[in-house]
Amino acid sequence: MRKKGRYKMLLFLLVALLMFDIIGYIIIEQAGVLDALYMTIISITTVGFKEVFSLSLPGRIFTMVVIVTGIGFFFYIAMSIAENTIEERIRKILGRRKMKTLAKMKDHMIIAGFGRMGKLVACDLQSKDIKFVILENNPERFAMADELGYHVLLADATSEETLELTGIKNAKTYIALLSSDAQNLFTVLTAKELNPSIFIIVRCFEPQNEKKLTKSGANRVVTPHQLSSRRIVNTVLKPNVVNLIDLVSQSQDLSLSLEEITLGTESEFIGKTIRNSGLKERFNAMVVAVKRAEKLFFNPAANLVLAPYDILILIGEKEKITRIS
Repeated sequence: MRKKGRYKMLLFLLVALLMFDIIGYIIIEQAGVLDALYMTIISITTVGFKEVFSLSLPGRIFTMVVIVTGIGFFFYIAMSIAENTIEERIRKILGRRKMKTLAKMKDHMIIAGFGRMGKLVACDLQSKDIKFVILENNPERFAMADELGYHVLLADATSEETLELTGIKNAKTYIALLSSDAQNLFTVLTAKELNPSIFIIVRCFEPQNEKKLTKSGANRVVTPHQLSSRRIVNTVLKPNVVNLIDLVSQSQDLSLSLEEITLGTESEFIGKTIRNSGLKERFNAMVVAVKRAEKLFFNPAANLVLAPYDILILIGEKEKITRIS
């Protein structure tokens, strides 16, 4: 899109230059339109054909201006074409390398759509050193993501072939942020078919489509307008609670952090109660909640026995919590 706009600008400048030169000859030498056009063409191309009318002193000075501006303009066109050609060649080379890099990625995230929300999500993920790939079919947005150094593909996120190129079978999370619920529904169905175990987060524009997106395979459906309204209400009613949650979950400087850990089958905590697990003593971590299958235990009892694949919601020092396995 940017390239097309650039070529349109060059065409506009060429027409403007021709019109300026033609009008100049008509005014200075009282020439006809066809004769003025002929003089303009042979001057800016410097072919040196015979003049169709005698030039006065002002006409000669104007012709020199025409020649200099014409040569400069055509030199600029040549440089622009060469620059675009080289840039396209570099993009192809980097594109091949990018595909090899994507093929090797594992446990990464895929962001479908680099709109306003996609940019924010990508920025946050990058700040946390999380691997991700972006899918965007808009050339301008693709170029913007590419310039920021993100792994990005110029492709349709609803295409099965495209999703396979992103390494979706080895991906951990899929975030669908396309411009309509219909597109998000289609890409969620495709992603779930390619990787049934992938965790899918999808944006929903219309509340009535939330159930459809959930049934299609989305693990989390986010409705931005509802979240915004709830946050506003909670900020009014419970401002200190909202501030505390923001501080714990978003602060980069605060050592205290809210994290989630999934217990593997070989975890040392399997079969132990929360009281005897040593999470408090060894890691200074407080268990806020435990998710087991579809059930969530808030403020779980100290005698709750931990099992494989339990997800622990912990609050404590991030450096210590990340060492828990």
